[in-house]
Amino acid sequence: MTVHKEEDFQYKTLKIVLGEIEALRMKRQREYADQSHPLLKRFTQQELNDEACPTYKNLLVGRSHRVPNRQTIIHIAEYLECTSDERNDLLLAAEYIPIYHELEGRSLELALEQAQQIMSNLPFPAMIVTHTLDIKGLNEPFRHLFDIPFDSFINDKLNIADFHFNSDIPIRPRSTFDAASFEQWESHAIYGIQAFKRNNMYSRYDHWYKKLIERFQKYDDINKYWNTQAKGSASEVEQSKIILARMETSGEFIPIRYKQIHLSVSSHMYPGIEVFLPVDDSARKVFEYLGCPAECQNYGVNP
Repeated sequence: MTVHKEEDFQYKTLKIVLGEIEALRMKRQREYADQSHPLLKRFTQQELNDEACPTYKNLLVGRSHRVPNRQTIIHIAEYLECTSDERNDLLLAAEYIPIYHELEGRSLELALEQAQQIMSNLPFPAMIVTHTLDIKGLNEPFRHLFDIPFDSFINDKLNIADFHFNSDIPIRPRSTFDAASFEQWESHAIYGIQAFKRNNMYSRYDHWYKKLIERFQKYDDINKYWNTQAKGSASEVEQSKIILARMETSGEFIPIRYKQIHLSVSSHMYPGIEVFLPVDDSARKVFEYLGCPAECQNYGVNP
């Protein structure tokens, strides 16, 4: 009796899953009814069988009643170019745990409030960043170190990409003042782009992701480096960065080396706090003028 009940449950679950898959498959066909898909996908049952689920045709005709495993459901969602919500609906229909990468709504608001409170107590330059790379706050040491004007947050649209690629913001020109610094800046740019793509591989069909990519298009360097692979390992690329910083006593600019670390404020990676630590003696002097006591700078890394 128990065996039959379990089989009936699996059969009902499978019917629901197949209904969800077929609805999504036909939706994609309609979306490309009047245009060719960039990868020439046709979103047919046979193509889905060949590309994502080798047992799909058998499931449709009843030769198999076994619900595909979780990874196969994820492969199907990738083939069907599902948004995060569509993928999670498929996983839930198959009785699997969905994938929730980022906080939303009130949970996000509380995490941002917590990040702001933590950042306000940090002696180091720091900024709050969301998974869309939008910057939700800067502390005064950060603003002074990178000479960020107060009107930069007009319409709440400042993004890490703007910091790195916009020549009108001081970070870009002060990070590329000679051949060596440009090479290091370029390595960080490539690594950052690839890390963003890797961290959001399951979100690339989401509306926010597509809008962000459109926003990135205004920077030629992002287009140039989008498909370029980083040469070094993560530890090599992230070891330290170089920038020209202003000495408060003389007003002159000197090269300093600093290190950037990420602090998560919840079980999710974002929102998080990007904290900047001094690496060499020149940086420590600059950080002291920013209000970071010398005794706090032991967190820095010697060259």
